[in-house]
Amino acid sequence: MEILVALGGLALATLLIIRNICRRSRRRTRVNKIMVYVEGNIGVGKTTLLQKLAEKGYPVVQEPVKLWTDCNGVNFLVLYSKDLPKWAFTFQTLALFSIWHEQAEACGDQPIIIMERSVHSVVKMFALNQFKNGFLSLPQYLLLEKLSQMLSGRFKRREVFIYLHTTAEEAHHRMKLRARSEEAGLSLQYFQQLQEILLGWMTKEEKLQLVVNASQGPQEVFRVVERFQQT
Repeated sequence: MEILVALGGLALATLLIIRNICRRSRRRTRVNKIMVYVEGNIGVGKTTLLQKLAEKGYPVVQEPVKLWTDCNGVNFLVLYSKDLPKWAFTFQTLALFSIWHEQAEACGDQPIIIMERSVHSVVKMFALNQFKNGFLSLPQYLLLEKLSQMLSGRFKRREVFIYLHTTAEEAHHRMKLRARSEEAGLSLQYFQQLQEILLGWMTKEEKLQLVVNASQGPQEVFRVVERFQQT
């Protein structure tokens, strides 16, 4: 109740939206055996890995970046990267709901679905970093945490995490090489902060099943993950 009071109508509206989404999706959401979440810092090779897995016939769901860069004509990723204090909460709310929506749409009879990130990383990695840097208030962070718990609880499935690990310096270098305009302003310090939080989370994550050295070439990373999927 204190969170709702602190955030006013925005929080109430957000909770009403998620309640309606959950009701509409209740009949469509099916039980899956396993959801595999591929986690890692920005630029470690998650997208490349999922593309290779998809080419081999594995059911994969990538981050909805297109929605983030064009949501009714608005590029929220650019707004977020240019003004974190103003757009952090808005963007993380968008990321949370859009990632969950992609997962809900993917749910079917497949025994395994492989996801690029999860609603957990929105909160435990990115939102936590923004809270620590003063870009999110405590009530905002707690609301995002509560929403992620509500959303992830909609799926009756076993969760498994794969962690692609490399140094913050290597991830930052790769980010610069791929030269996405929305990422142009991301500093090495930001990558280092995310890396510290990510390591703390993965060290304690009981559902972590595989750690992959992402400093290897993408083909070797793919072979390691594919062998894991076949076990």
